Amino acid sequence: MRSYKDELRASKRKKLILKSAIFFAVLIIGLVGAVYLLFFARLMDVREVTVEAEEEMRGRINNEISSWLNSGFWRFTEGSNLLFLSGNVLASRIIEKFPELESVKITKKFSHALIATVQERKPSGIWCLSAQAGLSEQADCFYFDKSGKAFSSTQPSNGFLVLNVIDQRSRELGLGDKVAEEVWTKNIFKAKDVLSKHNISIAMFVIPPDSFDEFHAKTAEGWKILFGNQTDIESQISALAIFLKEKISPAHRATLQYVDLRIQDRIYYK
Repeated sequence: MRSYKDELRASKRKKLILKSAIFFAVLIIGLVGAVYLLFFARLMDVREVTVEAEEEMRGRINNEISSWLNSGFWRFTEGSNLLFLSGNVLASRIIEKFPELESVKITKKFSHALIATVQERKPSGIWCLSAQAGLSEQADCFYFDKSGKAFSSTQPSNGFLVLNVIDQRSRELGLGDKVAEEVWTKNIFKAKDVLSKHNISIAMFVIPPDSFDEFHAKTAEGWKILFGNQTDIESQISALAIFLKEKISPAHRATLQYVDLRIQDRIYYK
């Protein structure tokens, strides 16, 4: 026979089991309800996307954002809930997709709006890969920005207003790549600016096929200036300006073939 104490303990166990069952049932119902409210009730889903960009880019970026918002698993898409949407992930995807963008900022406007503010890269010059001695229709040319990143395909240019670089080395270059190591772009930018201050117009810069350190500036007058990355570009050009003024007559300058500045504090010419 069961004692009173045994019956009391059994009764307590039943009550404990019942309470636990009720607790877990309430917990499961709460979780299901929370999931429903967050992802199915559309209380915070993305319904409006605004892209602050130039008109040409706006539609393309909007399509990319829509594609990303609709991606995911089953009905759990990226755009299901603004609270859990990662603006950094979306911004990274947009920049990876569009190399011509310098920056992307994603702003959430609760509870249904998303704003993408983009900054496009500004061209600092044109970089062409060509095995020819000059520009050709077969050259692969890219706009590149101040950081040296190739961000858009283009055609060769013969103008004097745009910085033109002809890279004759055997190499590959694609959108989103650096056109060259920083030492090259830094020195070419500097050479262009300092030469301009001394009223020496440059048609293009050329990196020879077998170059490890050397680049040339082809002047509007037709003669070349030979540079080396290991020299002080600014001081070499300052010395060149004095040399041209004091040592080279206008008639002699018209017959120049090149001026060699590849050795620091030395000027050779022909």
